[in-house]
Amino acid sequence: MNARSSDPIRLYLLAYNTICALLWARILFSTITLSLISSDIASVYALEPLVRFAQTFAVLDKIHDLLDIVGTPFFTTLPHIFSRPVQVWAVNYAFPNVTKSSVAYPAMLLAWATADTIRYSYRAMLLSDWPVPRALKWARFSSFIVLYPAGISCEFWLMYKVATTVVHGPVANMFYFGFLGLYPQGSVTMYRYGLTQRRRQLALE
Repeated sequence: MNARSSDPIRLYLLAYNTICALLWARILFSTITLSLISSDIASVYALEPLVRFAQTFAVLDKIHDLLDIVGTPFFTTLPHIFSRPVQVWAVNYAFPNVTKSSVAYPAMLLAWATADTIRYSYRAMLLSDWPVPRALKWARFSSFIVLYPAGISCEFWLMYKVATTVVHGPVANMFYFGFLGLYPQGSVTMYRYGLTQRRRQLALE
């Protein structure tokens, strides 16, 4: 958190990160539960409105960056914040038949929800007066090694499947070149940033 941040800002960020952690924990629990109790992959799509809300709400992360109250580099993390709203609105919500029938959707939710439950819980702990457990810090800066490639692969697959089913040329081209074309570079940038953060943060222990 930026040293210039005031107590009201700290309390706001504590509340924001706590709400996000609870939202994603709920999505994680529900995804696991629905996957276990139902043999129908499409049952997990019932979570789509909640996932869309949680991910749209998370756009506030970039507003916090722009206001310089959290100290996160805006352009470095922009691919992560940009890709998920596109995913939930232009793919998952706009093309339910493609999304709900693919095993990539619950797999994506598991990756997203696990990563964000850990990430927002860690941030909330930092903003509180409680000590951060070492296990939580390790998970915060290590779990992405597996979860990020898993999540981005599922996003890419769902977007690709949508692109192959769209019959209108301009719309298909938008998916192929406007979205899918940006994924490789953005993904590499985010992964490298995560590795740099991991080395820096875990070296402080």
